[in-house]
Amino acid sequence: MFQKFLSVMALLGALAACAPGGTGQSDPRPDILRDYQLTGLNFAAMADLTISEDNFIYPHADIVWHGDVQGDRIAQIAAIFQEAAARVQADRSDITPDTKKVVVDVTLIRFHGVTRRAEFTTGGVHHIVFDLTVRDAATDAVIEPTRRVIANLEAWGGNINAEIDGQGVTQKIRVTDFLAKTLAEQLR
Repeated sequence: MFQKFLSVMALLGALAACAPGGTGQSDPRPDILRDYQLTGLNFAAMADLTISEDNFIYPHADIVWHGDVQGDRIAQIAAIFQEAAARVQADRSDITPDTKKVVVDVTLIRFHGVTRRAEFTTGGVHHIVFDLTVRDAATDAVIEPTRRVIANLEAWGGNINAEIDGQGVTQKIRVTDFLAKTLAEQLR
């Protein structure tokens, strides 16, 4: 009975963690007043990024993504960033005529998710690094110069991951939610 109680408590704790959270140590943002409405995201990836499909605990590569079926990983990651940006666009309910419309340029440096093996054993960290530039949507002028954003999201492992994943909270959902929160924070 006590073991079942502990199992339920662990599951509830994991569900409470469904809200995107994470850490980052990004370049400092300029100290300016921000009132932005995100209207678009331009995605690019560094040309020399290495990609691994290995199912090791920690493959050595710039891109490790097993949250989609095997395919064009950069296109899959671009789609995640676009979805995150669309959520940021939809979440602004306080738009005024003075709200500055912006577009962000994202250049992917690293997207290190977890493999299926890590996901179902040890867990780990989704380590996402990208350069971000904020531009005026009307003039394309740079409002905020390029800065490096480093974002880390804990990846569940073992039984907790299996239970949460079975309820539909996949790593793709968690990473997309986390990136939406990260982009929103960068524009506040």
